[in-house]
Amino acid sequence: MDVINLHILSTYLKKWSYHDNRISLSFSFFSEVGYFRSMVDMRINSPQIMVNEFLNNVIYKAREAISQTVEDIKSINVKFINEAETQRKMHMFLGKILKEFNANKRSRGRVRMISNRSMDFYYNDFEYDPLDDKSKFYVHLNRGLNKMNGDLWSAAIDDLELALKFDESSPLANKYLAKALMKSNRLDEALPYFKNYAENETSLESLNELAHAFMKLELYEDGTKIFKKMKVIDPEDLLAKVGEAQIVYLQGKKFISYLDKIYKIDEDWLREYLKKSWEYKLPGYEEDETKMWNAATAARYLGYDRPFDLTKRAFNDEVPCYFDSERCTIRFVKAELDNWVEINNRYKVYGSEYKVYEDRLNEKEIKIGKARRRKKISKKLTDMEADIIA
Repeated sequence: MDVINLHILSTYLKKWSYHDNRISLSFSFFSEVGYFRSMVDMRINSPQIMVNEFLNNVIYKAREAISQTVEDIKSINVKFINEAETQRKMHMFLGKILKEFNANKRSRGRVRMISNRSMDFYYNDFEYDPLDDKSKFYVHLNRGLNKMNGDLWSAAIDDLELALKFDESSPLANKYLAKALMKSNRLDEALPYFKNYAENETSLESLNELAHAFMKLELYEDGTKIFKKMKVIDPEDLLAKVGEAQIVYLQGKKFISYLDKIYKIDEDWLREYLKKSWEYKLPGYEEDETKMWNAATAARYLGYDRPFDLTKRAFNDEVPCYFDSERCTIRFVKAELDNWVEINNRYKVYGSEYKVYEDRLNEKEIKIGKARRRKKISKKLTDMEADIIA
């Protein structure tokens, strides 16, 4: 019987319920067949019983994940590396959680936080240093992803760069480092990693990520070429079709006919994409508040009685806006709101009809709304970027 060795990397207390007497732990692990993340929900019990239940669930989840890459999972024996030490660490970790959980429960949940929330199995140098390069790669990859989940982008970049020192061609590490750099507004630095991701994992997903990186950099022609590559791989791929529509939209050209074609293929898919993934913001406005409305003006334009009714939707990412957290200001752009109304009404994204009320605005507000955005400055491809398209 073949053996697959399981290394648990970290675990995190995701949620807990005093009422239901349960906790949920996320965890990550790697084996000879790859890296995985999952979650387990458990009833509160003694630490040892919970440790056993947790490890049994990890084995079950591991076999489930490994079955996607191994044909005959029944012939595979999945076992932990250094199981005794894994048990000891989990017993200590859960013991601390249960102590706080029970104390908080007795106070009827007045304490809303549990301080002992996470554990890195290779936190100590004496545990990390003896690892081989492959294991160190997964340790840093996992730490990077954990930090990304906590919006700690700078710290995530540091760990993902360390991961790439152990495996520079890893599609996963290149993908997530590129995303972390994008979140940190280091767009030009992110592009080479999107390129590596697409080169080392030729898939629709990797090409789509690369095309969207080009869009962020306003390299629209190059993004379009990538979407055409995707359509060669799969002529029916909806991500490629909606990507082409997005590029046309961002250039300020007529885009509705592109979305209409997708709507005819799959209405529900398009609605969901327009809710969660469509970029309504147009380039050229973000850096100039003189072309933006405040919440009071935008609310009157859309027919809301109170600015709060609009800003609440904006903070839920339902309406395009520009929020400055340092100054606590929120701004809106008329052209983006007009597009939002047109798209919502045409495809019934939120199930309601929306109208605009320019007659509720004064002349100054109308003038601000009609202010033109800056013209796009043409960008020149580097040799490396040109190679990506070839």
